[in-house]
Amino acid sequence: MYADFIAGWAAGGAGLLVGHPLDTVKARLQTMNVYKGIVDCMVKTMKHESVYGLYKGMFVPFLSTGALHSLLFAGYGAGLKFLHPGDSNVMARKDLPMTDILIASICGTLVQVGPVIPVELLKTKLQVQRENVGHFSKHSQNLYAGPMECARETVRTEGIRGLFKGGSVVFFRDNIGYLFYIPVYEGLSRYFRSHNLENTYTQLFAGGCAGISGWISVCPLEVVKNRIQADKSHKTISPKEMTLKIYREEGLRSFYRGGWALSLRGFVVNAVIFVVYENTYAFFD
Repeated sequence: MYADFIAGWAAGGAGLLVGHPLDTVKARLQTMNVYKGIVDCMVKTMKHESVYGLYKGMFVPFLSTGALHSLLFAGYGAGLKFLHPGDSNVMARKDLPMTDILIASICGTLVQVGPVIPVELLKTKLQVQRENVGHFSKHSQNLYAGPMECARETVRTEGIRGLFKGGSVVFFRDNIGYLFYIPVYEGLSRYFRSHNLENTYTQLFAGGCAGISGWISVCPLEVVKNRIQADKSHKTISPKEMTLKIYREEGLRSFYRGGWALSLRGFVVNAVIFVVYENTYAFFD
């Protein structure tokens, strides 16, 4: 299981470095009505906030993403090991039943979903902040100079529970999204392998498709989650209330706002994640 943990850590770190700018664009498109699309959001962000604006909210994920992916893949590996005690290496895993892959994916999701909620909250709050704020400059209570100040102010105004705002949406988002994530990758990998097409390029493609399928399946939940976590009113808003509010004010299409950015990021990030994971796991196993 330690090989899953190390490989997950390396894969998560690589995916973060590649995909955080698109994650920022996605969060802004889903919570603001001031951008026309991906390019417009990127251009305006860099114009008003410099390139730094695209990397807002990255510090907490930088410290935690490796660990969270480690938990995901370690839980996945532990699930497979429990179901198949004698088949721990990479080659043995490639022909396991897809039902077992699904069960192991659920195990991995449940292991990582708790710690991911406060990380998502701090990241989202900082990503949707369009002002650049310094630690030693005077600024509004609704603006944060960094993740520590954001966490401190959230706890001060909303209590510890404030760090877990939107947690129920994250729970359902991850449990639904990860049902597509690893199984889609495994399914495509088996197809390419059966046609003697297994190589780095097909690994990248399979990982990218896994990312798109996992994220686009939960795009409405991601929109609701971002709206709840980005809300500055310090009031408790239930997922049902936020869903109805979005639908009444903006219509059904708004639940897929930022979908192109979500898909593009999902492809690029997860193409990298799975290639790094597979190669790191093979090295340590």
